[in-house]
Amino acid sequence: MLTLNRSIKPLLLLALTFFLSFSSLTLSGDKAIASSYSSRGAPQETVGITKPAVLFYFSTDMPNAPDSYSMVVDGEKVAASYDKALEAYVYTPVKDLEPGAHTVRMTITYSGFEPVEKSWSFVVAKDAIKQFASPTLDQLLGLDAINDIRTLHGLPRVKLNERLNASATAHASYLDTNKVQQSEDSTESLHSENADKPGYTGKNPSERGSYYGYGTNLGEDAAYNSGTLPETIDALFDAPYHRTPFLDPYIQEIGVGKVGDYTIIKFGMEDDPTPKLVVSPVNGDRYVPTSFDGHETPDPIRIHSGHAYPVGYPIMAQYSGSEVGQVKLLGADLTDNGGKSVEFLYNTPANDDSLTNAVMLIPRNPLQPDSTYRVMISLQATLSDGSNITEVKEWEFTTEPIPGTGRTKLHESSADYIKRFVSSAPVPRTATFGLDGTTYSVDGASFPMRLKPVIVDGSSYLYIRDLASALGASVEWNAEQRAAVYTKGKQKVTLHTTKNEVEVNGVSRTTDSPARLIGDFTMVPVRLLAEVLGAKVIYTDATRMVNITY
Repeated sequence: MLTLNRSIKPLLLLALTFFLSFSSLTLSGDKAIASSYSSRGAPQETVGITKPAVLFYFSTDMPNAPDSYSMVVDGEKVAASYDKALEAYVYTPVKDLEPGAHTVRMTITYSGFEPVEKSWSFVVAKDAIKQFASPTLDQLLGLDAINDIRTLHGLPRVKLNERLNASATAHASYLDTNKVQQSEDSTESLHSENADKPGYTGKNPSERGSYYGYGTNLGEDAAYNSGTLPETIDALFDAPYHRTPFLDPYIQEIGVGKVGDYTIIKFGMEDDPTPKLVVSPVNGDRYVPTSFDGHETPDPIRIHSGHAYPVGYPIMAQYSGSEVGQVKLLGADLTDNGGKSVEFLYNTPANDDSLTNAVMLIPRNPLQPDSTYRVMISLQATLSDGSNITEVKEWEFTTEPIPGTGRTKLHESSADYIKRFVSSAPVPRTATFGLDGTTYSVDGASFPMRLKPVIVDGSSYLYIRDLASALGASVEWNAEQRAAVYTKGKQKVTLHTTKNEVEVNGVSRTTDSPARLIGDFTMVPVRLLAEVLGAKVIYTDATRMVNITY
């Protein structure tokens, strides 16, 4: 569960899997156990569509295909076919099924063995739909935002699944109708439903997926947040437990639902035995957030007593693949651009019961803006056959100068973002101030000015706090010296307002363009920027624009 700054609204991730029953094939003569299989019929609950896919999952160690198979629905043999990817026999009705109960019988025959026979039933709801709705604008925006993130991480793009869309939307509607967790009196989970309440489609995500005919494994993220859908998706991704499905390379399809302030994301989970390691942030990303404010359940720092939010932006390494069992952290290191170690907390499957295939490094304090960090993680993954994979990943990233800059740029164009801002070396940034405007921009992303620039005696002055925000620096006021102290990394600049002096890293020098107080605000002349900050400053008189490249 995660609460966002805009209002106290939770986000929660729950990954679900189906369990298959395991049995043995027996010889038709002496009944000796000769082979084994696993099977499951679906659906077995109430469904909300009139043409639900009927599936019989069947996996066996028999080397050959069965001699014959048949599926019978409501006493009539139907044309089921085998889907190798799903490992299931599948039939989709050609005509709408009537509301009420329906029975299925599946028979599979191997020569010399007793037939495999399984029966089950399901119910078509009275208000079952005949056709799925086309994707809404919100669903398309959600898909784009998720694919932006996956593209950044080098993962395959996903597509919308109409059944998952319907399930996600129905659950979001249930939460909104019943005002779940809108007050302290509401203790119902965002991932559960009560059959006695309106809008019920299933008590858990698995049942709600089956209600709309989705029969394979799935995971679910839920959010109660007043922001836009892309903003909610970004918040989910920033929360480390919720980040895990985004980083799964084998997810192929999703569903998105938004009703009121509730957002539901369904992830269709595909099995693939190949182990694959994904890290986040990605190597060379130059716009990584600096901090994480928590409000997630489970709480990532619950196992680390004495620590509080905000912390630094969580770093993750995650293995995917059905053959991956235990993941062990062998070693890790985090350093800043000067090679100084950065203290961090670590969560692994060994000390965190909410992790299975991932590890987290959580810096104890927020990272510095516009600063480069280097990461080393050594991992060992134990596979289902008992063998081990050991990998050492080393990479680096740079934090964003202003919160939100990176995601703004990423969602404008992920291709352009990767081309411009994912690189082997830090990239120069450009901040632009219009002397007649109310906003400034950093690499094209716009932000409101706290104070408009002014012109005094023919010189242009910028507000020191706007300037510091644009350049990823901090500012403090020294009342005794009547000076603004600008700090970025190892650079410390004291801008005096009562004398023609500036101090850079303890060394004073005179200047004919000092900072000055205009009202109660410290304003810095454009000319001084080039002198003390090492920035390239260009003023265009025709447009009255100041461009600062640093």
